[in-house]
Amino acid sequence: MTVRTRILLFAAVTVGLVAVLSGALYSLATRGRSSTEQVFAMQERNTLYGKLTGDAVWVPHELLEAHGRGQEPWALLEAGQRRAEEDFAHLRELASREGRPEALSEDLALIELARRAYLDWMAHLEARVRQAGTGGGERALHESIDAFRAEVMPHLDKAWALNRERLAWRKSVRLEVLRASQVFSVTVPLVALGLVSALAATVLFTLRRSSLELLRGAARIGRGDFTTELPVKGRDEYASLARAFNRMMAELRDTVREKERLAKAEAEASEREMRRYNILLEETVRQRTTELEEANAQLLFADRLATVGQLAAGVGHEINNPLAFILGNLSYAREELERMQGAPSPLEREELLAALSEAHEGAERVKLLVQDLKMLARADDAVSGPVDLEAVLRSASKMAAHEVRQRARVVMRTEGTPRAHGNAARLCQVFLNLIINAAHAIAPGHVEQNEIRLVTRRGPDSRVLVEVGDTGCGIPSENLEHIFRPFFTTKPAGVGSGLGLSVCHRIITMHGGDITVESQPGRGTTFRISLPVHLAGAAPESGVMVA
Repeated sequence: MTVRTRILLFAAVTVGLVAVLSGALYSLATRGRSSTEQVFAMQERNTLYGKLTGDAVWVPHELLEAHGRGQEPWALLEAGQRRAEEDFAHLRELASREGRPEALSEDLALIELARRAYLDWMAHLEARVRQAGTGGGERALHESIDAFRAEVMPHLDKAWALNRERLAWRKSVRLEVLRASQVFSVTVPLVALGLVSALAATVLFTLRRSSLELLRGAARIGRGDFTTELPVKGRDEYASLARAFNRMMAELRDTVREKERLAKAEAEASEREMRRYNILLEETVRQRTTELEEANAQLLFADRLATVGQLAAGVGHEINNPLAFILGNLSYAREELERMQGAPSPLEREELLAALSEAHEGAERVKLLVQDLKMLARADDAVSGPVDLEAVLRSASKMAAHEVRQRARVVMRTEGTPRAHGNAARLCQVFLNLIINAAHAIAPGHVEQNEIRLVTRRGPDSRVLVEVGDTGCGIPSENLEHIFRPFFTTKPAGVGSGLGLSVCHRIITMHGGDITVESQPGRGTTFRISLPVHLAGAAPESGVMVA
């Protein structure tokens, strides 16, 4: 399996797992909120049934008091009927939230029967009060209550009992769902994190081992040792690169021997023979140059894959944070529902809804992190077009957040910047390398005293300028002229490959731009990048950005 295939497999597994987890957690949060609202509605119906039952006592009392004072009870009776109509209308509205058609039709039928019986009872209530006269208030009150028990209470009891039964069932079912969701939310992320960590470790180990072998071989070649043979293992990109280096060395050795032979035969060979050998030598050099360019292109892509592998641990950490408070909020909602016995207070209701809203917000954060990772991990296309530099810088800074967080603050100023012409994935690779280098130049532990600046602005002659600056240790002046040279690095062995800035320089050059650097030891470094502005109406270009 090639390195490219491994990286793409890792990216696909990571994106797939995060997408599945995001969808599952979003679905659980949505279902939990809907279930909570239904439980609240059913508890409110119980409250209304209790209120209607209580009205059977105080409504006759009010009518008897008004009759005793010589007042007409019609106003009180109409007010009571109006309140009853409003209560029954609210009951129908709450029943409609149940969501099941078969349950809705049965509930509405029982509510309608209770409403008619209640209104009929109230219609006869005023006549009973009048017939009782002044001295028969106690008897009229008892008759009214007895009539309510006989005519209305059976319908209310039936509807009330059905609602209590469904409320108890819904609570038990939802608690079981929450328990299962809690187990799912703990088990699946742990399994996913373990799988992603194993894949990342495998890819990083392979990249690090192959990179060290290539660096050692390149160093020997740089010292003029053309007898170097790089080990060839497997059939991945590094093996192809090693074979290309070995072929190049063999051809160079042959060329050197051929030149020595030509030097010895120069006195004897004719001018025609010399011309023929020169033509052969030039053709050989052209072929070797082509092979060297192909090897360089593979090195550029290998550096991009190494950057993705370097960010793998940080991505796992960034995913774990929102998952932690999603699980906490779901656990809190489950415990509060288990604790409640009756209708919740407004404060408890607001707390439950707030917890579920925070869980939903955490799922959205995981989704945004996946979108940022896809910008760097997508297949390497060569299409150039308009590029939103603000979005690219923001994605690169978020992907490098794990490296930056303990070292410095990121300050970004990008208002009013036109779109550049280029390839978003390639430019994201450039800015990500520069941000990580800036973070490594700052010692951890003093975040508030250090910053990494990302600034874009319009430049002269249809150009857009980008600055990546830091307050780190800076670069010594004797190293400034070498930093864009391949394999040049001041980092310890195994930490830097010396290809990052060389890759950045090559990508910016292929975009028709340029990159410069200013640095003062102890005060920081600033990289300035100039890119062409995208012109309106320009068609996308394919095949221009080959590296």
